[in-house]
Amino acid sequence: MKAAPSARILGVLNLSPESMVTESIATSEAEIAERARWLVGTGADWIDLGARSITPDAPMIDDATEQARLLPALERLRKTEGPGVPISVDTWSAGTGILALEHGADGVNYTGGPLPFELLEAVAARDATLFVTFMPYENAYAMRDAAPAATGLQAVLDHLGPKVEAARAAGVTRLVLDPNLGIIHPTTDDHRKIHQQLAILFGLGALRRLGCPILLYAARKPERLARIMMASACLHAGADYVRTHTPEMIVRLREGDANG
Repeated sequence: MKAAPSARILGVLNLSPESMVTESIATSEAEIAERARWLVGTGADWIDLGARSITPDAPMIDDATEQARLLPALERLRKTEGPGVPISVDTWSAGTGILALEHGADGVNYTGGPLPFELLEAVAARDATLFVTFMPYENAYAMRDAAPAATGLQAVLDHLGPKVEAARAAGVTRLVLDPNLGIIHPTTDDHRKIHQQLAILFGLGALRRLGCPILLYAARKPERLARIMMASACLHAGADYVRTHTPEMIVRLREGDANG
């Protein structure tokens, strides 16, 4: 089976200095512009801005801090990158998502548990893209102190199905689903983590029955070979969108598949 050649790439630009992936961090105006140019130059179709880290031991910040990091950077990128490069905002705050749309974001990569109606209204009003993530906790902060939740394929379907219905009822037409390969409880060991991620990939056909494109995160593994293998697995699973810190890796895999 060949990987989907049309998979769109979301290139990650982290505005959070506490992010685990240090090379993705950009905080000054010059760093943000440089990172954005590098992402687009190496194959990103979207720039995905994040201003609050989900690293388990990262300091917790509030919405106001997230927005203070995010909105000025978003406005600058909107001006410098122009309309040709869509920009999404990775957040679990409905307020941050709505403000981002008002400041020029083309999409909201929503990673919260509940899906607030006011966010759906804002997305629908602007005909923006809504990336909806499987999140069995209220948010990534709440996961730290919660008991491990079910994260298998059936749990993903049970969680995302009602969100799809709510989004469509609110008039959202650009809807993308993310089974969230990275949402692993901190107590989960590596064997279970990898086994669980691959189980979702091998069962992706069930998620497709919800009738939406699918976003997969090419999880940032510590070893280079593991990163390549996870990215390849995402493509072979038929992802419509791939979120990554290294777009050139996805491009090379797609080229290799096309030449095979």
